[in-house]
Amino acid sequence: MELLPKSEIVERVRRLQEWMQTASVDAVFVLQNADLYYFTGTVQAGLLCLPALGEPVFLVQKSLSRARLESPLEKLIALGSLRKAPGLLAAEGLSSPKRIALETDVLPAALYLRLKDLFPSAELVDASEAIRKIRMTKSTYEIDRMRRAAAMLKLGFAELPGWIRPGVTELEVIARLEGFLRAHGHQGLTRMRGFDYEISYGTISGGPSASHPTCFPGPVGFVGLYPAIPSGGGERRFENGDTVVADIVGGYGGYIADKTRTYALGKIAPEMERAHAFVLQLMRTLEPLLKPGMSCERIYKSADEIVKAGPFASGFMGCGDSRVRFLGHGVGLELDELPVLATGFDLPLQRGMTIAIEPKIFFPGKGGVGIENTYLITDSGFENLTEFPENIIPAGL
Repeated sequence: MELLPKSEIVERVRRLQEWMQTASVDAVFVLQNADLYYFTGTVQAGLLCLPALGEPVFLVQKSLSRARLESPLEKLIALGSLRKAPGLLAAEGLSSPKRIALETDVLPAALYLRLKDLFPSAELVDASEAIRKIRMTKSTYEIDRMRRAAAMLKLGFAELPGWIRPGVTELEVIARLEGFLRAHGHQGLTRMRGFDYEISYGTISGGPSASHPTCFPGPVGFVGLYPAIPSGGGERRFENGDTVVADIVGGYGGYIADKTRTYALGKIAPEMERAHAFVLQLMRTLEPLLKPGMSCERIYKSADEIVKAGPFASGFMGCGDSRVRFLGHGVGLELDELPVLATGFDLPLQRGMTIAIEPKIFFPGKGGVGIENTYLITDSGFENLTEFPENIIPAGL
């Protein structure tokens, strides 16, 4: 089992401590899995205390023995009950912090109130934005994991043309792809930060399924098997003339790569071909803007101007009330990281950011087309981590 190097944690803690000292925060408490892994190298349940100065203290609820196997942190202490946390931290020299920062974007209200009761003299403030901004620039170690996630997608997408055939269901294909990816090291889970956002590997949506309404915060529609879990492939059988949108997340070592390609069974509608050509041209126009210093909002607005002046504005990034108002999103330990290519996100691109950009066009009751690449921002521009043919790929041959 590969373990997170201590050097990674040291640098991450250093960056957060810089923010803490600037923000006059005495300690940051971390409880959410993705953030716990980022700062400890394990997802064992507990409370991580990151002080403004000094070493992190991880109070582990379950399992301390496994945390000791996986985490390079020195101060790993059995917690038992959360009510013991103030005393255990005081014993480590962290008594009576005046300002404690929490992951308020993901922390359940019950836990927030419990911590407020346990530390009554402390002011509770937000650390989520600071943590997310630290996480949005990736180290060489993190990028290597994302490369491996992208490599398994490349293998899987190359197999899809032989699996997508008339009469076969979406479920059969996505199940086969999931098994293939799992056998090639896929982690089997896609983490998301947003409340109630749920997804496994992604979706294989054929024909009208791709334009079906969905609650998922992405542009591709899907039907799923039942309303309780309205995601992934459904029972619809592929037909000649279908476009098939494969939007799949690779995952290795906790890190993900996001990728979409469009497949076709036989001859498809001319409007679909034109829409896909439009999407490819849009991507080529945007790629030169992917460089350090460029505003995320400017990239989005550049795309928006092109789309509004073109023939496919009504179906860009979703159908009807399922349309989304972004073009790209950060990826890393979670699928919905910073930065976001959207109005109101005036963050400048930085070296080490990893962004999935996904221009897609949909037609009500017919389906859709599009692509998605995960890009790494480099010193001078970008690197496409998910290289693969971007044309509409023939299937069922």
